[in-house]
Amino acid sequence: KNFLKLIYLSLARRARFQLFGGVRLGGTITLDDAWALGFDHVCIATGAGLPRIVPMGESLARGMRQASDFLMALQLTGAGKKSSLANLQVRLPAVVIGGGLTAVDTATEVQAYYIKQVEKVLERYEAMLPTVGEEKLHAGLSQEDAQILEEFLLHGRAVRAERQRAAAAGELPNFVPLLQAWGGVTLAYRKGMSQSPAYTRNHEELIKAMQEGLFYAEGLDPLRAELDVYGHIERMVFRRMTEVEGQWLNSSAEVELPARAVFIASGTVPNTIYEREYPGTFVLDGDHFQTHIAHGEALQAVQVAAHCKAPEVGPFTSYAHDRQRISFLGDTHPVFHGSVVKAIASAKATYPQVMAVLEAMPALADDLAAFRTQMADALTARVLRIDRTNPAVAELWVRAPLAARNFRPGQFFRLQTFEASSPMQSGTRLQIPVLTVSGAGVEGDAIRLLVLQWGTGPRLVGRLQPGDPLVLMGPTGAPTHIPRGQTILVVAGRWGAAVMLDIGPALRAAGNRVLYVAALGRASELDHQDELEAAADQIIWCTATGPCIPARRPQDCAVAAADMVELLRAYGAGEIGPEGGERIALPTVDRLMVMGSTGLLKGFQQALAGELQPYFRADLQATATVGSPMQCMLKGVCAQCLQWQIDPETGQRTRAVFSCAEQDQPLAWVDLDNLTARQTQNRLLERLSSQWLDHVLARGAEE
Repeated sequence: KNFLKLIYLSLARRARFQLFGGVRLGGTITLDDAWALGFDHVCIATGAGLPRIVPMGESLARGMRQASDFLMALQLTGAGKKSSLANLQVRLPAVVIGGGLTAVDTATEVQAYYIKQVEKVLERYEAMLPTVGEEKLHAGLSQEDAQILEEFLLHGRAVRAERQRAAAAGELPNFVPLLQAWGGVTLAYRKGMSQSPAYTRNHEELIKAMQEGLFYAEGLDPLRAELDVYGHIERMVFRRMTEVEGQWLNSSAEVELPARAVFIASGTVPNTIYEREYPGTFVLDGDHFQTHIAHGEALQAVQVAAHCKAPEVGPFTSYAHDRQRISFLGDTHPVFHGSVVKAIASAKATYPQVMAVLEAMPALADDLAAFRTQMADALTARVLRIDRTNPAVAELWVRAPLAARNFRPGQFFRLQTFEASSPMQSGTRLQIPVLTVSGAGVEGDAIRLLVLQWGTGPRLVGRLQPGDPLVLMGPTGAPTHIPRGQTILVVAGRWGAAVMLDIGPALRAAGNRVLYVAALGRASELDHQDELEAAADQIIWCTATGPCIPARRPQDCAVAAADMVELLRAYGAGEIGPEGGERIALPTVDRLMVMGSTGLLKGFQQALAGELQPYFRADLQATATVGSPMQCMLKGVCAQCLQWQIDPETGQRTRAVFSCAEQDQPLAWVDLDNLTARQTQNRLLERLSSQWLDHVLARGAEE
């Protein structure tokens, strides 16, 4: 991959080259935007998408990830850096399922990362011990997390001892014996090593990987994961495959491998996400764009070439808009899919044909300097202002012209700060790693974001200053479905209130009646009451503790309640409600939207089939906004947001969906136990990072 550095440097030196990050094709910029901005050609080089899911029992249980999720976390968040606040929790032994180069890459990176992880945990724990104290560091830890912490500390001390031994001996430390003693990392492939894609494509890389102490298990087909008493993966069970005359066949034998972490590297399909978002834009051929060649001003469909050295590889998609064409290459192209070397080769093969198409177009009349300025303005996100009046939430306004133009109610963004511009304090980079933030409205070129002040990254948002550059990738996610002429019940927790600021007015503008249940912890969490009242026809203000929120309109009411299911039962039974004004009756509700914690979703999922059923129509449409952990938010690349759905009649799993592409899902379909498992993958490290940030900020205040 060092070739890529050379290519990047060669491009960066050119006066006509510009590069912008945090830009999503189909979100930040569409193809129509590209032509309107003055572009003559678009080349899709978005790589692979939609990692394949291996069907097995307890798929996506706690401890299991897609390999793409793990590898992207290392690159996107910098989790492996000593100074990073990002969280990526990995345990040993680890099993990587797959036989390709991605599986090999994952296995070697897991070994390297694990050493860094336990070292960082030990160093931060010991640094906090004198001021925070052991009791406070352990306070609130579950029995499971306490055990994992002791495991990490023990392994961290062993790594330190090995570094000290190696330094005394004047040699490099050898962590292989330690890693293998802790269970190591095993590559599990369903066939033999010599039949694996890694071996056939680049056997040298596989040889080097095995020299780093990996284990390789041949002929294993995954059947199921088995969990411990805490619901975390403990072992993997495989079906033994046997080789008969060159064919690998199933046997009845089962093989168990101990596993505290499982990474799935079973391949991907080319990235055609734009066509799923904007159907009819491209012609597909199976799982990829149909390949075309250009004949003058016409496009001709061709069969997929047999190999990447074929004289004609079909570099164009079916798209034709006036004279504009769209090419595709790298992992997006079926001929060049599968390796970095072929991706580079695809550029070499495609370049002459793209230039031939461009030469037939009229010469540029635009001023280059003006165009560069226009693009920098449209695609650079900067902090406009920030309001910390309410200590529970930071209101952030970001100027991002194209993102603001394309935002729709219900969509969200990936928010990060740049490592280079983030300050260092006590050896820690105060960088916002990756945040999922919901849009709460647009004013001109600016987007409003409301960030709740809990956790590590969100608390750093309040330290931003006007003019600071940001990565604001999006908008992404599906816009909220806005029906017409219906009665909508919205039950929203604290973060759902931010979404309500934007979708409420949109729902009412479409002629809907909106009943809003504002489920807050305490009255001090309320923000923008005027706007929330304008967003709903009727509001039930709920506070779990402390005084109630005064209802300022006759149709609203205020109650002290922590159980939203019981509250709606009481409302439906007429036990609570407004003292005056129009009352929206539950039997008139057409659609229920639940936006809140997993516990809130689970309560309503069960209650709608039980105690709340008599109060609603039989054809009620109930949706849940699923708060899956998210990373790339590109609608099917890293797969951190994968979420199982179930058949509500049988409880059996049906399919796994990408929540960043489909965050609003039928409530009855969501596997909420799986959602809980996905949300708690990094639970211990998230807690330690939050304590570490407190420690770092306290030291900074003292200095």
